[in-house]
Amino acid sequence: MKRIIFLVTLLVLFTGCSIKNINDSDINDVIEFALSSEDDVTNIVSDGYKFYLPRGIKVIDKKNFNYELLSNETDYYLYVDLISYYHKVELDYTVNKNSYFSKKLSYNGKNGYIEIDNYKDDKYYLKIFYNYAKIETYIDAKYLNTAIYDSIKILSSVVYNDTIIETLVGEYSKETNEEEFSLFDSKRKEGTFLDYIEEYDVYKGDDNEKDEDFLNA
Repeated sequence: MKRIIFLVTLLVLFTGCSIKNINDSDINDVIEFALSSEDDVTNIVSDGYKFYLPRGIKVIDKKNFNYELLSNETDYYLYVDLISYYHKVELDYTVNKNSYFSKKLSYNGKNGYIEIDNYKDDKYYLKIFYNYAKIETYIDAKYLNTAIYDSIKILSSVVYNDTIIETLVGEYSKETNEEEFSLFDSKRKEGTFLDYIEEYDVYKGDDNEKDEDFLNA
């Protein structure tokens, strides 16, 4: 009995330490920790999929398969690519040597990548593709590691409902003449809300003003 209590105590201490010091950790360690702590818990149900939203992050808006999230007074944009999932599009990504940080992600049969670029002052542009979904945000340096950890937890937790997706993709294909697209294509020509922000410099930071058009990117 004492042995069990001792092991449980060690586990709690180890987990607490890892989370407590996450912002002082190396980015690679944060990524590995997030991937290896994957679980089957979900608490948000959407059209054709469900996912886990960590404590401290809340949903601000939802449109189609896109979510606007808020954490630490920072907007996150989640896009779930049902088309790529349905067609099982394979990841085609080359590490970007011009980025502050760029790396392929692969764990338990799920693939993707992470890119981090300097934006301005003490802020980064974070983009993570994983498990046929994507999160993008502009994040203060002090929250970067936390954002990486939370984003990977969200993306890795996405569980797809094949039956519903079959119906949704069938309807979409009829409306778009079966034109396919992929959020996994990092070189795609279509812009995102982040392209809009950078071009017109409309980023508001902590005032949390919202623009619904960003969700249509």
